[in-house]
Amino acid sequence: MNSIATILIISFLFFLFYVTKFLFTSELLTKKIAGSRARLTFGLFLLLYGVNQMVYKFDFITICVGVVFILFGAANLYRGYLQNKHYKAIENKQTV
Repeated sequence: MNSIATILIISFLFFLFYVTKFLFTSELLTKKIAGSRARLTFGLFLLLYGVNQMVYKFDFITICVGVVFILFGAANLYRGYLQNKHYKAIENKQTV
C-alpha cells in the first residue's frame, strides 16, 4: 500500500471520529470545534482522493474528476481550518 492510500484511510478514520464526536456532544462550542475538524479532515480526504485518482489512472475523464475532487477538498480544508481557528480562539477566551 502506498503512502497516499495510507494517509487517505487515516484521514477518513479521523473524519468518522470527529463526526461521531460532533453527533454525541451536547455542548455547542465543542460541537462546533468537532464539526470544523470533521470538515478539515474530510477536505483532506477529498483532496488526497483526487490526487490518488490522477496518479493511478491517466485518462481525460479521470483527470477532470480528480481536479474537481481536489478543488472541493481544498475548499473544505481551507474552510475547516478557518472555522477551527475561529472556534479555538473563542474557546481560549472562555477558559482564561
